[in-house]
Parts: sequence; C-alpha cells; structure tokens
Amino acid sequence: MSKIYTLVIVLLLTVVAAPNSAIAQNSIIPEISEPYLEKLIATAKANYPRVKSLDERLNIAKNNVSRQRLSYLDALTFSYVYQPNTTLNLNALQPGNTDGSAIGNNNRTSIFSGTQFGLFFNLGSYLQKPFAVKQSKRELNIANNDVQEYMLTLTTLVKKRYYTYLQRLASLKLQTQASTDAESVMKDVKYRFEKGEVTVESYNQARISVTQQTQAKITAETDLFTAKADLEELVGEKLEDIR
Repeated sequence: MSKIYTLVIVLLLTVVAAPNSAIAQNSIIPEISEPYLEKLIATAKANYPRVKSLDERLNIAKNNVSRQRLSYLDALTFSYVYQPNTTLNLNALQPGNTDGSAIGNNNRTSIFSGTQFGLFFNLGSYLQKPFAVKQSKRELNIANNDVQEYMLTLTTLVKKRYYTYLQRLASLKLQTQASTDAESVMKDVKYRFEKGEVTVESYNQARISVTQQTQAKITAETDLFTAKADLEELVGEKLEDIR
C-alpha cells in the first residue's frame, strides 16, 4: 500500500498538478485585446524618442525644400551708388596754396550724378537652383521613407513585446497554480508521513517538488517583470496608465 501511495504522490507532483493548472488557461489568444494593443502602438509613436528625432529630420527636409525654392532670388543682386553734384576741391587743401578763393566746392553736372540703382543677374547661380531644389526634394522623400519604415518597425516591436508580455503573464499564472498544487500535496504528504503512512523518501520528494515549483514561480515572476519593462520602454509610460 505504501508503494502504491508513493507512486500516486509522484504522479501528483510530476503529472497531475501542472496539467490541471494548464486546463485553466491553455492559450493566450483570449487575453489579446486589439483596442488596447492599438493604444500601445499609438502611445509608442507619440513618446518614443527616435520617432521624435525622425519627425524633426522630416521637418528640416521640408523647410530645406522651401528654402531652396526661395533661393532663386539669390541670382538677383540689388545695389545703389550715390554720386553728389557738388564735390570738395581737394587742391585747395594742399600745402603752400595761399589762394583763399581756391578753397571751396566744385560744381559740376554729370549724367551719373545723384543716386543710381542697379539690378544684377547671376546666370550661373540661377542655373544651379533647379538641381538644388531636386536634391532637397529627394532628401525629403528619404526622410519621409525613414519615418514610414520606422513606424512599421515600431509597430511590429510593440506587438511582439505585447505578445511576450501576455505569454509571461500566462506562464506566471500556470506556475502559480502549479506551486499551489505542490504545496497542497506537500501538506497531505506531511500529514500522512507524521502518521507513518508514507516513507521518508516520499516526504523528501514532496519537499523537493515544492522547492522546485517555488523557484520556477520566482523565475516566471522575473520574466514577467522583464517583459513588462521591455514593453514600457517602447511606449514610454506605465502599462497601468494606458487605458
């Protein structure tokens, strides 16, 4: 009878406990919430630093296109020269000049007197502008493609880490139930051991099984916290704050 009971105990610890726990949840699919996942993705796109950097590059590229279009005006140069009608007679200021009447102004009339305006056109600079505009548009397309590519990458990363988080959560639930089952079996074995109905080997095996299940539960908890931290790294907020 003792051998039969020992065999039952081993089966309870190695076969019955974990499968019975698995019956409670054998899939994470029912736990997946698409609306919540979409909120996580939207939050990540709004908060993740690299997304902000790519958006800034895109804005810079857009501004560069506008600047290059306006730079067509750089080929035009406006200038003016002021030419007075009356000039100072510098000869009267020379040493040795004693003719006081020589000191004064020279009055002269010229077709270039007064203020003169000029508008200059740089053909070489003008011909370079279409190429500069095309180059800035290409840079804008590259920046836009980089943003779209990373949005797809970020979306995939959030989904993967969300699914991993759900997996770790389900694993912890299973392991918690398995640990509870092992403790229940341990209590029963201890009670029967104290009554002399089971051997020391069976009692020690039950204790070892409880220790193993407890260690596995701790590992599952650590895995869950790690998965949660990885997901929060992308979304930039605590999961509890995202509703």
